[in-house]
Amino acid sequence: MLTPPKVGGQGAKRRGMEFDFPNPHDLLDAISVGIFLLQVCDDGMPRYIAINDIGAARIRKTKDEVLGKTALEIFGGSMGERALAQHLRVVAAAETTTYNTVLPFPKRVMDMRTTLTPIFDASGKLTHLLGTALDVTSERERDTALELTRLAKEKAEQAGQAKEQFLANMSHEIRTPMNGILGMCELLRETDLDGTQSLYAGTIFNSANALLGIVNDVLDFSKIQSGKASLKEVPFSLLDVVMDVTTLLRTRTDGKGLALYVDYAPTVPTTYLGDASKIRQILLNLLGNAIKFTDKGHIVVKVERDAEDEAFVLLSVTDTGPGIEETRREEIFSAFAQVDGPSHRKEEGTGLGLAITQALVELMSGRVDVVSEVGVGSTFTARVALQGTDAQVEALIHDPDTVAAASVHDTVPIAKVTRPTAPALAGVRVLVAEDNRTNQLVVQKMLGQTGADVQIVPNGQAAVDAYQKEGWDMILMDLSMPIMGGLEATRVIRQFEKDTGRDACRIVALTANAQPRDAVACREAGMDEFLTKPFRKDELFAVIS
Repeated sequence: MLTPPKVGGQGAKRRGMEFDFPNPHDLLDAISVGIFLLQVCDDGMPRYIAINDIGAARIRKTKDEVLGKTALEIFGGSMGERALAQHLRVVAAAETTTYNTVLPFPKRVMDMRTTLTPIFDASGKLTHLLGTALDVTSERERDTALELTRLAKEKAEQAGQAKEQFLANMSHEIRTPMNGILGMCELLRETDLDGTQSLYAGTIFNSANALLGIVNDVLDFSKIQSGKASLKEVPFSLLDVVMDVTTLLRTRTDGKGLALYVDYAPTVPTTYLGDASKIRQILLNLLGNAIKFTDKGHIVVKVERDAEDEAFVLLSVTDTGPGIEETRREEIFSAFAQVDGPSHRKEEGTGLGLAITQALVELMSGRVDVVSEVGVGSTFTARVALQGTDAQVEALIHDPDTVAAASVHDTVPIAKVTRPTAPALAGVRVLVAEDNRTNQLVVQKMLGQTGADVQIVPNGQAAVDAYQKEGWDMILMDLSMPIMGGLEATRVIRQFEKDTGRDACRIVALTANAQPRDAVACREAGMDEFLTKPFRKDELFAVIS
């Protein structure tokens, strides 16, 4: 016989008042949680003897379909077998148990969290199980959504890391031979060449630089997309950055017969706190773009304070190129965009320059504006936030000896680039660790112009052996080499110096690894300088001087 357990005692007289207990079933039905009661019958089977409305609704049954039956009789099949088995496990364990059950109803799969609590009689015999049932489907769906989001984020991060690693590897593999091409071209152009030979050498040199520009654009854009672009805040000379960029690109304007001018307003300070390399890249992109699309006339680089807010500096480049139709002015800032369109492009390049420029300017809390008239020309203006400072700049980017003597507050043509002068290093012993034969030759020939005593070794272990055998004034160290890489070799050398008390040798990284983390790794290993391949002769001379 199925009987509910006794839950009350003697009469309901309390403090002189008499009242009737409400119907227990009415109490159960008023509760918003599914509640049911199982009685352990003489055959050992737990059977339902009470269930509230919510509990019956949870399992898609009426009370009449539930009461007096086991879970197997109610649900049938594997679902009923699992439910009955769980009830019997709780009876056997004789302790409160919470478990989740999946109920695969036709229109919805429900997740039920059930808690069963044993009830014992006065003799200690387990007679009933009190159960609560919570619909945790929404919780499961939320957890599933969060897990899917986590997995998607993890997959995206892995894809981003794979892309970043691929680009880094490709950059390294391209930069290594590019150093040989550009280095040998630079040396070749300094020899006695006739007009045709000079044209061929110059064409190779310019083409290699164009390829290098594409590689750099792709790497820069990838870095910006991944949110890894950051700003430095160090004293720098804005004037020297402007002159450096215009001097660097003067050969291209000369080649097209274009006049190039700088207008640096007298109200603009020369020294600021900020990221000189980002400003340089913005100017290189804007000026390079103007040169690319301008076939005749002139280009003016102008620097002035923003009249609306003096915390901002306006860097503008005006050309006499073909101009841009108004309907296409937003389009040119899209990645891989070309004004002419891919099917009939007249100009080379990735179409990333302006997209990168806009991203860098926005990183500096600014914007890029364009004013253009078809057939007249265009003006691109980068509005960037820069903090003024009176601090002296320890290392200027541009050698003032190459700038025209006229005041830059006037609009004046830019002087041509001077040929780099080899530093006098007669008697200075330089050890070069480089495994690529072409790059060995490039460095050896460039250093040969300095009078330095140069020795080449093919790997880091050989560099360590040579250094421990006899002292060297400087080591130029590649990073990726067989047997022992440059980072490990540097750490071994620094430890050797520490153990023996030998004065620290200057170590310069010469590497095709161009990521910021590579420069950090070099500094942490104990290197003093970091020079990215391919490098120009003047860049090499600058770090070894």
